[in-house]
Amino acid sequence: MRVRICFLAIVILCSFSFILVRSLNEEGRVLLEFKALLNDSNGYLASWNQLDSNPCNWTGIACTRLRTVTSVDLNGMNLSGTLSPLICKLHGLRKLNVSTNFISGPIPRDLSLCRSLEVLDLCTNRFHGVIPIQLTMIITLKKLYLCENYLFGSIPRQIGSLSSLQELVIYSNNLTGLIPPSTGKLRQLRIIRAGRNAFSGVIPPEISGCESLKVLGLAENLLEGSLPKQLEKLQNLTDLILWQNRLSGEIPPSVGNITRLEVLALHENYFTGSIPREIGKLTKMKRLYLYTNQLTGEIPREIGNLTDAAEIDFSENQLTGFIPKEFGQILNLKLLHLFENILLGPIPRELGELTLLEKLDLSINRLNGTIPRELQFLTYLVDLQLFDNQLEGTIPPLIGFYSNFSVLDMSANSLSGPIPAHFCRFQTLILLSVGSNKLSGNIPRDLKTCKSLTKLMLGDNWLTGSLPAELFNLQNLTALELHQNWLSGYISADLGKLKNLERLRLANNNFTGEIPPEIGNLTKIVGLNISSNQLTGHIPKELGSCVTIQRLDLSGNRFSGYIPQDLVPDTAVFQRMDSSNFAGNHRLCNSQRSHCQPLVPHSDSKLSWLVNGSQRQKILTITCMVIGSVFLITFLAICWAIKRREPAFVALEDQTKPDVMDSYYFPKKGFTYQGLVDATRNFSEDVLLGRGACGTVYKAEMSDGEVIAVKKLNSRGEGASSDNSFRAEISTLGKIRHRNIVKLYGFCYHQNSNLLLYEYMSKGSLGEQLQRGEKNCLLDWNARYRIALGAAEGLCYLHHDCRPQIVHRDIKSNNILLDELFQAHVGDFGLAKLIDLSYSKSMSAVAGSYGYIAPEYAYTMKVTEKCDIYSFGVVLLELITGKPPVQPLEQGGDLVNWVRRSIRNMVPTIEMFDARLDTNDKRTIHEMSLVLKIALFCTSNSPASRPTMREVVAMITEARGSSSLSTSSITSETPLEEANSSKEIDFVASP
Repeated sequence: MRVRICFLAIVILCSFSFILVRSLNEEGRVLLEFKALLNDSNGYLASWNQLDSNPCNWTGIACTRLRTVTSVDLNGMNLSGTLSPLICKLHGLRKLNVSTNFISGPIPRDLSLCRSLEVLDLCTNRFHGVIPIQLTMIITLKKLYLCENYLFGSIPRQIGSLSSLQELVIYSNNLTGLIPPSTGKLRQLRIIRAGRNAFSGVIPPEISGCESLKVLGLAENLLEGSLPKQLEKLQNLTDLILWQNRLSGEIPPSVGNITRLEVLALHENYFTGSIPREIGKLTKMKRLYLYTNQLTGEIPREIGNLTDAAEIDFSENQLTGFIPKEFGQILNLKLLHLFENILLGPIPRELGELTLLEKLDLSINRLNGTIPRELQFLTYLVDLQLFDNQLEGTIPPLIGFYSNFSVLDMSANSLSGPIPAHFCRFQTLILLSVGSNKLSGNIPRDLKTCKSLTKLMLGDNWLTGSLPAELFNLQNLTALELHQNWLSGYISADLGKLKNLERLRLANNNFTGEIPPEIGNLTKIVGLNISSNQLTGHIPKELGSCVTIQRLDLSGNRFSGYIPQDLVPDTAVFQRMDSSNFAGNHRLCNSQRSHCQPLVPHSDSKLSWLVNGSQRQKILTITCMVIGSVFLITFLAICWAIKRREPAFVALEDQTKPDVMDSYYFPKKGFTYQGLVDATRNFSEDVLLGRGACGTVYKAEMSDGEVIAVKKLNSRGEGASSDNSFRAEISTLGKIRHRNIVKLYGFCYHQNSNLLLYEYMSKGSLGEQLQRGEKNCLLDWNARYRIALGAAEGLCYLHHDCRPQIVHRDIKSNNILLDELFQAHVGDFGLAKLIDLSYSKSMSAVAGSYGYIAPEYAYTMKVTEKCDIYSFGVVLLELITGKPPVQPLEQGGDLVNWVRRSIRNMVPTIEMFDARLDTNDKRTIHEMSLVLKIALFCTSNSPASRPTMREVVAMITEARGSSSLSTSSITSETPLEEANSSKEIDFVASP
């Protein structure tokens, strides 16, 4: 018995000793307290076991040989909750990384107690509040990463106390105020990345004290003033990134003294003057971006010294003179963009020396001469855009034989000769546009190899012959434009093979025969124009299958027979048609008449100019006489009318200079130009509401107390009649009346100033509201839903109820304005165009804003309503996630890819939603999930898969009105599956 008792005592004693040995040490207990405030939904921290003696083998923990914790790295573990300052009880902690999680709340002030901390990484979370001043007390800190959160306020002016700091990364927050001059005390600082905030003021000259600085990134802020000359002291600087600010003045020649520069990004500012010759000193330059400024003068020949440069973009300025042949010395060049300037002369043959060149865009200039044959030997060239110039001669015959083209646009020149046969040797061409030239001969049969071609634009040339059978094997075509040529023969039944076709233009040719019934296979067709030919027979009933059509023109042919009522589908486009769509077909009858009588052309009907042989000269002579008479009579009538009648918009004289009569037009509100000057305090910064690509907006309180918004368009020294953005806005907004469209009250042109008067929106833009921190954001889900629906209805009105159709071209959250009741109003038509679907034109200048641009625009350079729908889908994603449209490259580069990646990774939907929203309400979660589906539907990679805005309005309405979306609204191919529970939703990847 005693033996058993002794044995039992020994066992108990040994067990107790074992427990003592296995007891978790102090640092382990600190980490468990730290973990207690975190929600580890994926179980990444399951190895944090209190039965261990120390935490050194735990996930994310690193220790010294003496088992002292030095690093806590919890990056990308899907953690939520708050950050506990108890972590600072780890006295040897040198690195704390909780980036890419969903941790919220303010940054704890007591993190200043981490006296040994060298790396603090809180990026890509949901922290809000200000940057605690106490962080500047961690004098050991070398790397401070606070990017992609909801922080507001300013950078602590004591930032200069962090004498050991090497990297400061705070981009993508809501930070404001000035860049502290004390930043210049950080002698060891190598990287500043503070872009995508709202910093204002000037770049402090004191920053030149950061003698170790390599990267200075302050893009996408509100910085003003000129570039400090003192920047030349930063002799270690490799990256100077200041794009999309309000910087102005000339680019100082001293920038050439920063000889280690590899990236200079000054684009999208207001720089004036010429490009300094000293830029040629930057011999290590790899990427030089000066586009979208107001630069003038010639491109300096010293540009040829930048022999290491891979990308140079000077587009969208006012540069003049010749293209320097010295570009040919930059043998590493892969991208050269000089489009939309005023460049003259020939294209230098020396560009053919750039054997690595991939993208060359010289469009929208005044270049003349021939296309250098040397360009046809550039084997890496994939994107060549020369459109809208004055180029002559033939297209080099081997163009495309050596080059693997994706985009080739030479339209709107004076090119002649045949179309080369080798465009598609590598079968990668997506866009081919050589329209509006003087090309002759037949359409080459070799186009049969263009299997990937989506846009073929050959219209407005001198092409002859029939349509080659090989053309109808290009089954990826979405646009085929062959109008205004001398093409003849029959329209083949093989046309029906082009089932992806959205736009077909065969007008003004000599086609004969009947329209093949296979045309009914074009179920995606949006615009169809076969007017002004010699087509005969009946209009095929199969045309009624083209229910997506929005523009149809069959006029100027020889069709006969009835248009049976039962063959006209019950769709809007057919119901809106009048006789002008069929005019000139003298044997065609309206079935609604009791006796078959020829259709009488509408007053605005289009008449054919194509007639047979001997009559053509006579008709042309008579036509010229008639047109001349009409112009003379019209001119005299206008002059008489101006003197006699009172216009709907009352002309207003400048009361300060009565002898000056510019264009002043307003509704009858009694506004005067001087009144606008007084109301805006002479366009003072104090009443500034915002700046955009087209102009600056001011708040104006008129003498009668009415508050309006005055937009002063950026002027290029041209009159109102020649300012494209001015005319675009006037021709659209002036005629629009809709509750979800910003009203245009009036406009004027005065001494090179173009002014637009808008309805004032007291709550600013949706983008501004979404950028606010958690405490200041006024948008709950109900408000966001109403904004989504209102903006959709406004855009739907532009797409479906305006004639001609209006495509906005720049839908983004900053262009959705909010009134006092947070009702949405679509605004800023600075880039708006009146789009005639059958007359859309290629444009090289980017239409839209980064993060919102539809993927197909990159290779088509054409804007359709489907581009608007993609952009609107991005806005919906902003409303749901609270994230900006542009994301870091490691997260996909943009919001759409981030959402898709999150879905692929099976991230719970609730974690994707904006943390400022109430995610405890099941109905809210369900509605947001449905709107998320709609957003991904809108942002489909395929334009044809995107809904119309009418469908979007219906789906958003239905998201709130029913428990789930019907199959008629979103098909089974929708990117998202239905919700399984209120807290977690399963996803499948979008197509």
